[in-house]
Amino acid sequence: MGSRRKTGVEDSRLPEISRRGLIAGTSVAAFGLASPAAGTAAISDNLAPAALVASSEAARQCKNWLAIDAQIERLQNRWAKLEGWLIREHSWCNLSHTEQQALPWSKELRDIDGILDTLFERRERLLEAIPDSASVSFEAIIARLAVLERLIWPEDHPEAHAMIARSRQDLIALSADIEHGAFGA
Repeated sequence: MGSRRKTGVEDSRLPEISRRGLIAGTSVAAFGLASPAAGTAAISDNLAPAALVASSEAARQCKNWLAIDAQIERLQNRWAKLEGWLIREHSWCNLSHTEQQALPWSKELRDIDGILDTLFERRERLLEAIPDSASVSFEAIIARLAVLERLIWPEDHPEAHAMIARSRQDLIALSADIEHGAFGA
């Protein structure tokens, strides 16, 4: 409390500016609002800090989803390589279930299966938990677009995938420009 500025009146002090409030104010100034009064009202109503918390949570959930998705992809690639090797080297497809289970590599396939089942469930829960509220930070918007980029397969929807990927890249560049002061200078 000693870090707050004194107002000249002993019992009164100016409110301390939080980092979140400063970031929200900077965003309002950088992008502008319809009217200055709207910006003042949004900040004074303490909506910006709550929105930033929700936005940070959305970004965290998206990053977790992307990490799980990457782990799933690595395990699926390992599965495919192992199964391909078993087909070539041990005629895997021509073996009975009992003969397949007798090979030492079948345990790794079963282990990967179990891990994948768990990861698929976690990824689905995270996808359902990603809030659909408005994101107020570049980080959250970029993270959401990264999830969308993974969800939409380029083979199925090449135009949509390309637009999402390009939008994510543009936002990364724009946020870097703003961070380095190049925007509007």
